[in-house]
Amino acid sequence: MSAAVYYGPGSIINKKNYLSGIDDKERIILKLKACAVCGYDVRIFRSGHLKVTPPVILGHEICGEIRNDIASIVNGKEFCLKSGTRVAVSPIVPCLNCRYCDRSEYNLCLYLKEIGSSINGGFAEYIDIPPQLVKIGGLIPIPNSIDDDEAALLEPLACCLNCHINMGMRAYLKDTMAIIGDGPIGLLHLLLSKNAGMRTILVGKIPNRLDKAYSLGADLALLFNNEDGVDGKYDEDTLRRVLNYTDGYGADYVIIATSSPRAIEFALKIAAKNAKINIFAGMLGLHSANLDLNWLHYNQATITGSFSSTPNMLNKAVDLVSSGQIKLSEIISHHYPLADIKYALQATENFLGLRVIINKF
Repeated sequence: MSAAVYYGPGSIINKKNYLSGIDDKERIILKLKACAVCGYDVRIFRSGHLKVTPPVILGHEICGEIRNDIASIVNGKEFCLKSGTRVAVSPIVPCLNCRYCDRSEYNLCLYLKEIGSSINGGFAEYIDIPPQLVKIGGLIPIPNSIDDDEAALLEPLACCLNCHINMGMRAYLKDTMAIIGDGPIGLLHLLLSKNAGMRTILVGKIPNRLDKAYSLGADLALLFNNEDGVDGKYDEDTLRRVLNYTDGYGADYVIIATSSPRAIEFALKIAAKNAKINIFAGMLGLHSANLDLNWLHYNQATITGSFSSTPNMLNKAVDLVSSGQIKLSEIISHHYPLADIKYALQATENFLGLRVIINKF
C-alpha cells in the first residue's frame, strides 16, 4: 500500500509498496478516506517523541471505510458493522486489564498504545485496527450528514469535549471562558464554549486567526505575544482587557491550548476565584511554572489536565456535528494528497490556515 513512513526526526518517506502486516485476519482493515494533520504529528516529525519508536506511520485523526464485516461484543451488546461503513476512529488502544480500563477510562490505561504514535496510523492508504479497539466501541459510524473531512476532525473535537466535561463546565450568568491558543484546537474549544452558552475570550498571536475567532462567535479576541517580552513580562494591555471585560473578576474557566509554558503563568493572571484551569496541550520539553500555593489556596482555584478522549466522547462529538450544533468545516483550510505529506506538515508547522487534511491516498 501507499504510506508515509516516519523514520526519525526530519525523515518521513513516501512508500508505494509498504508492507504493514494487514494480512493478519484477526484485525479490521480500514481504507483511509481522510486524515487530519495534528500539531503532535509535526512535533514528532521535527523532534521525535518518547512514545514513538520509528519506523511508524503517523496520523491519528482518521475517517476510514471498513473493508470487512465486523461482529463483536461491545459493552455487553452485540456490535455489527458492514463492509463499506464509514467510521471515525478513536486512536486509543487500551490493555483492557488495568484498573482504568475496568472503569472505562481507556485514555488513562497504564499500558496504553496509540494509533499514529506507537501503532501505525492514518498517513497511509489502509490501516489495520487492533481488536481491543473494536471491543471498546472505538469505531463510530458516521452519518451521511458529516463528510469525510469533517469526520477526521471528530477525534480532536472529542478530546476538547473530554476537557470541558472534566472541568465540570456550567453556564452561570456572566460566567466566562478564556482560551489561550488560536490554533484549530483553540477554535474547537471556542465552538464548544459558545454552544454551551458561555461568554468566551480567545487569546492568540496570529491576527487572521483572531478574525476567524470573531466569525465563530468569540465575544473578545485578543492578541498576545510575549515570546520576546522583557524579563518574561506579560502583555499588560491584554491582561487589562481580560480583567475589564470580566468586571475585574477574571475568567471562570481557562483552557491552555498552546504548547508555550508561558501561557500557564498568563492563565494564573486572568483566572477568577474558584476558577478551573485546564492544561490541554502538551508542553514543549520539561517546564515548570511559578505557582503561588497561597494564591491557589485562598482563591479556591483548580488546575487540571486532560488527555485524549474515550469512545463515549467520540459518540458525543458525532451527535454535536450531525445535529448542526458544531460546524467542523469552519476549521478546515487546506487539503493535500498523501504524496505531499511534507508540505502538509510544513503548512501546519508554519501556521498557514487552520487544520490540514490529507484526503487523497
